[in-house]
Amino acid sequence: MQKKINRLLKGAGIALLFVVMGYIVIRPWHLTWGTAAEDRQRIMPGDLAGARWTRSILIAATPEQIWPWLVQWGQGRGGWYSYDWLENLFGFDIHSSEQILAEHQNPQIGDPICMAANACASLISVIEDNQWFGWQSKDETGKPVWTFMLGLIPVDAAHTRLIVRESFDLPPFITTLIEIPDVVMELKSLNTVKDRAEGRPASGFSTVYEIVVWLTALAIGLAAGVLFVNRDDGMKPLAVGLAAVLVLLVFTFLFPPYWLRGVLAAGLIAGFYLVWREKR
Repeated sequence: MQKKINRLLKGAGIALLFVVMGYIVIRPWHLTWGTAAEDRQRIMPGDLAGARWTRSILIAATPEQIWPWLVQWGQGRGGWYSYDWLENLFGFDIHSSEQILAEHQNPQIGDPICMAANACASLISVIEDNQWFGWQSKDETGKPVWTFMLGLIPVDAAHTRLIVRESFDLPPFITTLIEIPDVVMELKSLNTVKDRAEGRPASGFSTVYEIVVWLTALAIGLAAGVLFVNRDDGMKPLAVGLAAVLVLLVFTFLFPPYWLRGVLAAGLIAGFYLVWREKR
């Protein structure tokens, strides 16, 4: 029994190390997801001097077609275009719209943007039609501490880059805590706005698929951990388990294409099956 406990602790320690090191490796990727150098270097309205990240997505639509989806952003308006089910677990009451809402097409400078009901610390700070839309939060002295800015940069007559820039004037440990949940929600938001602007109907299947492949990777990682603990030669199960950890990081923080998620999940299933069927 003590031997198994020692293996459990060893495996957990190695997995934790992989999580930390893996996140350090992919962090620069998710902070600049989808961007080119010019996107990252671009001066955007409201930029603050502290930590920042810039993400972008190419949309097959004009700025005029994308703009109506942006200006209705926010809780109690068009929603956050992200994982409503996850946000609502925390009581945020988010309902992302599948259509353009006429009543939210004329925002004004100073209007609140709410994170949740009765949590409206941000005010619209920039509106430049079909180009810039963003908001800021300020501290008790009135100093801006967070800017969320959306930008539309035409590429050609039929394509536009949607850029989101978040910048801060906050202690680094606070922005580090913010960045982890932020990337999960923001990448989904960008993908959803792309789908909406390109005219693809909303489908619950895509979110279900994301959850299923994520849970598949988690289940394989845990099952491989059980094999590692119970087998004398546990190196192969350990390798599968660590591969599952890396895949989970990719699924969580890099929003890979759906086809790639399927390939990675299938690879984990195949790897686990080969290890499982071997004699102990």
